[in-house]
Amino acid sequence: MAKTRLIVVRVVPDVIKSLDEVASQQGISRSVLIRDLLENCHSLYCFLQSERARQQTDRIILDGNLSQWVLERMPHGMSSEQMHFIADVMNHAADMMDQTVEKEKENEQTRNK
Repeated sequence: MAKTRLIVVRVVPDVIKSLDEVASQQGISRSVLIRDLLENCHSLYCFLQSERARQQTDRIILDGNLSQWVLERMPHGMSSEQMHFIADVMNHAADMMDQTVEKEKENEQTRNK
């Protein structure tokens, strides 16, 4: 087993409440949730950066009702790792769409010259 390290972070009570709510919804402990978030920090932070750029704000606003809807309708027994995988696939597909649109714009500009 890899050597572990302790990370200490101070957060406001609302963050703890949010962590506890998500952990409870997933049927896991706060520690397991935090470990999972840290293990997936790269993809999560990339997502946050793209959302900040899209929303042009420092505070990301996600529709909590949509997240709850997904949690209620996901297949029974689906793990957070599987959800992260699906999110990665969707992000990759969105990137491909962006690239396609950009290429189409470039082609159109080339034709118009």
